[in-house]
Amino acid sequence: MRVVPLAACLFLLLSRSSSQQTAPVVQRDPQAVALLQGSLRAMGGNVPSDSVATGNVTIVAGSRTSTGTIRILTRGTGQTSEQILFPESSATVAYSGGLATQTINSTATSLPFERAATSQSLYFPLPLLASALANSDMSLQYVGLETLNQQSVQHIRVQNSFASQPDFRQFADFAVFEVWLDTATGLPSRTSFVRRDGGASAPRIPVDTYFTAYQTISSIFYPSQISVSLNGTPWATITISSVSFNTGLTDSSFPVQ
Repeated sequence: MRVVPLAACLFLLLSRSSSQQTAPVVQRDPQAVALLQGSLRAMGGNVPSDSVATGNVTIVAGSRTSTGTIRILTRGTGQTSEQILFPESSATVAYSGGLATQTINSTATSLPFERAATSQSLYFPLPLLASALANSDMSLQYVGLETLNQQSVQHIRVQNSFASQPDFRQFADFAVFEVWLDTATGLPSRTSFVRRDGGASAPRIPVDTYFTAYQTISSIFYPSQISVSLNGTPWATITISSVSFNTGLTDSSFPVQ
């Protein structure tokens, strides 16, 4: 008689238990869905095959202020890259298929999945919101009508439940972001999420991004002024000077490890 190793038995037991987990209920409020659909139409409707935006960035870290250039790439709804170049250094975060890699100068580091869950670039909101609408795992919750900088905005909470991916459901709490839509225009005014590299006592850093001065390029709206705050403190100011769509970017522009 063949004896099955204990480790194999435990693996089979755990696998069966995992496969029998009840899938979480994905909340998709009709009002949240309608508002996001309206926002997509306001931004131009169709997601370009890719986008390349360039501009200037000023980053304040304590008493130090650095000025450089930024290049923001998107491809479809699931690949992004943010590249910041200073005279003395460079930093890039590439996101593709749920994975993310950060490169400081020439040293690349794979980000933990907890961090990768919020590493898709928010600076061009159209692909991100289109992805949220298209993904049936995404929970879309209408929070309410609020005021932001004396403007009326609609607040929506978006969360990846990983309902169709049981092995990743443990990361659902890391995959949450908030979005505020201008009530008058439907355009995104703000997004927010909490950056985390792990659970338990790992540091939590609230990241808030504000969009103003939308410009129209080929019937698509792209914010030309982007402000980012960390822990409630202004961190980066981005001014977009040029945007191109459908340039032919490939996977090689979004390297992840």
